[in-house]
Amino acid sequence: MLALGSSCAILMPAPGSDMRKSSDEILHSLVHDLRQPLGNLETGLFLLDMVLDHPSGRVREQMRLMERQMVQAAQLLHHASEELRALGAQRAMDGGAAGSLALTNSATAAVT
Repeated sequence: MLALGSSCAILMPAPGSDMRKSSDEILHSLVHDLRQPLGNLETGLFLLDMVLDHPSGRVREQMRLMERQMVQAAQLLHHASEELRALGAQRAMDGGAAGSLALTNSATAAVT
């Protein structure tokens, strides 16, 4: 079971379902669902930077810290997406469910 905030659905495997597939779906949903708020945070930081024009010492430091953390989060999401894609391809070659991991193309995903 996974619950993230009030707007996210609780994901539970159906009785008798393949737990491995369910965990893949949960990870895929997590990666997908985290991209939207990350993009919103990035936009907010960009707008804050425009409004403040030349932020002073501590404000500038905090904004740069937030920027670095957002870049790290985007990289983590990208790597997680790539790992899930590779896992899905490996399962397809091994005779697993070929379409169980329909992931967003990382080249077109608006993360950063």
